[in-house]
Amino acid sequence: MIQVRVHSLSPMALILSTGARWVRHCLVLLCACLALDAYAAFPQAAITLIVPGPAGSGTDQVARLLSDEFARLLAQPVVIENKAGASGSVGVQLLMRAKPDGYTIMIGHVSTHGIVPALRQPKPYDPVTDFAPIGAIGSSSNVLVVSPDLKINHLADFIAYGKRQPLLSYGSPGVGLSQHFDGYSFGKVFGFEMLHVPYKGTGPGMTDLIGGRLTMMFVTPPAVMSFVESGKLIALAQASSERQKAFLNIPTFKELGYPEIVNETWWGLFAPQGTTDTIISTLHEALITALKSEKVKKGLSALVVEVAEPISSQAFGAFVEKDYQRWVKLVEQSGIKVD
Repeated sequence: MIQVRVHSLSPMALILSTGARWVRHCLVLLCACLALDAYAAFPQAAITLIVPGPAGSGTDQVARLLSDEFARLLAQPVVIENKAGASGSVGVQLLMRAKPDGYTIMIGHVSTHGIVPALRQPKPYDPVTDFAPIGAIGSSSNVLVVSPDLKINHLADFIAYGKRQPLLSYGSPGVGLSQHFDGYSFGKVFGFEMLHVPYKGTGPGMTDLIGGRLTMMFVTPPAVMSFVESGKLIALAQASSERQKAFLNIPTFKELGYPEIVNETWWGLFAPQGTTDTIISTLHEALITALKSEKVKKGLSALVVEVAEPISSQAFGAFVEKDYQRWVKLVEQSGIKVD
């Protein structure tokens, strides 16, 4: 027997009820499509790249190299916003206040995500939990240099010289910077009494080193390369895990038997915490592709920055955490403080 279901609603009410359900279904499908489209279409506007330092700095030059390639790959402008101050903390705080929508990112480095949060108390931010890592860019390492007046060309000879001195003086661009810690590590490894002389920048320190008013300095490769090539300074060793391409004839402390003196400066990209995995993935893929560009590789090489091996965002985040913990221990051991 065929059963016939009789609606208790009036014909008009039945039509309205059916229409309402149809409208609800359409709205659900529309919202789903819009959500998918929003993810697929990222980015739809210009991206701001925060540089936690002044225009013209090494970090700024790295950022500008990447910004041009990012703009091409993502088909959207990439606007550089320089925010110098407080050893990069001003730029970091700006990123932390930004919406986690992928339209504001930052180039961070060993200072912003290692030294500063380890050194400053109270800790201004957590370099691990307060950010979403995008990926690694590259690294560089300081080089130990001395005056040619010492007539020393090898680290072993300099160590022998240092043992005959009551005190070794070394300069740096400021208290709490990587060059300061390099000098501390050097003295600790070899048991030397060290006098740290902070300057307002690298240039004045190198002038005093050339003039014989300092014993030694750890200097970034771009700042010291021309002085080494001209013979105004002698490079003895690199604080890197492997020889940098710009100094293939200069050994590393590690290969000379002193792995404790390995301190690499690194750069990477970060987004605000809470940025979706989909957006992070899009930015990560753009970064990996950009680093393969001949223009970017040549530009980074000119800045003596070794391009990072391609790693996932998660692996980069794990690296940042490990490096930060290393800095925490080094700060505790050294007793170095900043006002």
